[in-house]
Amino acid sequence: MRAPRPSVPAPLRHSAFRKLWSATTLAALGDSISSVALPLAAIEVLGANAVQSAVLSAVIWLPSLFLAIPAGSFADRTGYHRRLLAGANLLRVAALSSVPIATALGVLSLTQLAVILAVIGLCSVLSNVSESGLFATTLPSELYVAGQAASYTGQTAAILAGPSIGGLLVQLAGVPAAVGVDAATAVTAALFLLRLRPVERRHEPGSPDSRDRRPGLAFIRRNPLIRTALAVTATGNFFNMLFLSVLVWYYVHKLSLTSAQIGFVFSVQAIGGLVGAALASRLARRIGLGRMLLVGCVLSHAPLLVIPAVGATGSLVLALVLASTLLGGIGESVQDISVGSVFALVVPPHLRSQTRGAYQTVSFGLRPLGSVAGALIAATAGIPVALWVGAIGGTLSCLWLLPSRLLSFRGQDDLSEQPESATALSQ
Repeated sequence: MRAPRPSVPAPLRHSAFRKLWSATTLAALGDSISSVALPLAAIEVLGANAVQSAVLSAVIWLPSLFLAIPAGSFADRTGYHRRLLAGANLLRVAALSSVPIATALGVLSLTQLAVILAVIGLCSVLSNVSESGLFATTLPSELYVAGQAASYTGQTAAILAGPSIGGLLVQLAGVPAAVGVDAATAVTAALFLLRLRPVERRHEPGSPDSRDRRPGLAFIRRNPLIRTALAVTATGNFFNMLFLSVLVWYYVHKLSLTSAQIGFVFSVQAIGGLVGAALASRLARRIGLGRMLLVGCVLSHAPLLVIPAVGATGSLVLALVLASTLLGGIGESVQDISVGSVFALVVPPHLRSQTRGAYQTVSFGLRPLGSVAGALIAATAGIPVALWVGAIGGTLSCLWLLPSRLLSFRGQDDLSEQPESATALSQ
């Protein structure tokens, strides 16, 4: 039999993973376009101030706080991971389609943007809990780290292109054009998912897990590795959203960056993500997943201290912002891949969506609180102070790791009980 070309990453040689990878990469491309287009619509088209921008950034995370646990439970109980993921993409199309219509009629408002962001947040909840359940059905367990790296590489490559595309589209053709491209990527992603035929495990009635109303939360409480990972990511998410809630407004009004420059800054962050994803497997082998998480946590937040330290405008300031954003992107990808790999190795397959839902409720649920905190600090002490608090607090989130067993966790060989392997692969 003819051997696969060595240039193709091992996970992408699996047809099921390739389809899932294509869908999530396209969805990430659309997300990254709207992540620039919608805040710019609020600030530049509707005149939102810093506090309103921060509140809008909080809205998208509210569904994580209230719906992630029931969504994960429903996904595992029914086995409808693929259908939920495809349906989330189509629901996103419906929400985004209202933007060009409202713009054409001259009735686009901050209230409508808030509703759209809430729907997008719901779609993200459904996507995250469903993808966790699907991932394990597409690869054998020995390829989980490589699969996480490949997923992150694809999504980061999309994020690399997305903000620049979004910024340029807003600048040259307006918000409706940027949102229309996002909707097109969501439709295409749904088509890839409809071609996927996973062997999905349903929750068996009468099993111990089915009698526990919240087995995902129970598993997190019992498992010290996942519990520590949650403490690190939840703390980091709170302070990261505190930082991000006022960042675009700071770029526009304090550093005088254009829409295209802001898009380029986010694209440079994605370049850092690609570098981090390329280093992930090597780092995991050399220092283990726990220490890899420590490196990623520090690197994803500490370089951002540069941004509030600059208050002028010009090419030197832009260069400093780009350098700090590049390093932060490297750290973010290293952190996310390490957490995703620990999750895939430690959590039993039949609990992955429910545990992901519980994990997201806490981790993402703190994001709107971080945005509100950013708005309050910006209103009372000023935007630079909010940026300082966010960057410093995020850097200190690594302290959860120091007394934990997770810091010395290297990977599958350290597990006392191996998780059930994904022997039944999708077609």
